[in-house]
Amino acid sequence: MISLFERAAGLDLTQTEKEILAYFEKNPSSAAYMNLQDLSRVLYTSSATIVRFCQKLGLSGYNDFKYQLRRELKESGREILPFDDYIRHSIARFQDNIASLDLQTAEKIAALLTSKRPLYIYGGNLSSLPAKYLQMVLNSLDYPSILVEWERLLTALINTVSEDAVLLVLSAHGTERYLPVFRQARKRELTVILITCDPDSPLIPYSTISVCTNDINQEYRCTDVNSRIGFFTVIQILIELAARNRPETPAQ
Repeated sequence: MISLFERAAGLDLTQTEKEILAYFEKNPSSAAYMNLQDLSRVLYTSSATIVRFCQKLGLSGYNDFKYQLRRELKESGREILPFDDYIRHSIARFQDNIASLDLQTAEKIAALLTSKRPLYIYGGNLSSLPAKYLQMVLNSLDYPSILVEWERLLTALINTVSEDAVLLVLSAHGTERYLPVFRQARKRELTVILITCDPDSPLIPYSTISVCTNDINQEYRCTDVNSRIGFFTVIQILIELAARNRPETPAQ
């Protein structure tokens, strides 16, 4: 049994909350990806009631509940969705990713990206794709940046960049190997922005600002097949904020 449901069953629940729990127990895979409004309609109850149920479990709200449930389903090998649920699943994850991004944090990052300080953007393997996209668009907006795709070059740069440099690192997994770089950056008091999908990344404490997406680290035959959709979503928001920061061109 899912431990999250076991914990809920041991609580003093109202009749409505018992019905919410029964629905989750019967439909765990699909419910874990529903948005709050859809779930509210299915259960004929208010969004606030569902959120209070989640908070009774010691969670911050419904998104936190879904995250915990997805993790338990994955660990138990039960995360199997019907084919016609995959689109709704993808949309729900996309919406969750946007909802979890703190706008003030995004604005701080955009301000750093457009500050005219030396900017280095690092992404290796598949993470190089959103890194390249960000670098190309920033350059087209007249915010120069340097793309770094090789780990050895990143290691060498961290000791030589100026103290006012900004380093943005995109790393989905395998983050432990970057610890020496981040420790050296902290030692030099450099500004480091981390975008990751690992909420337990050991790099987060050494980052000036960190953003965690809900991409799922996946491998197929020892090959990284993480989609990076969450990364691209965050990058697109940063690009739009950067474009907004761009000074207006004086009329001729």
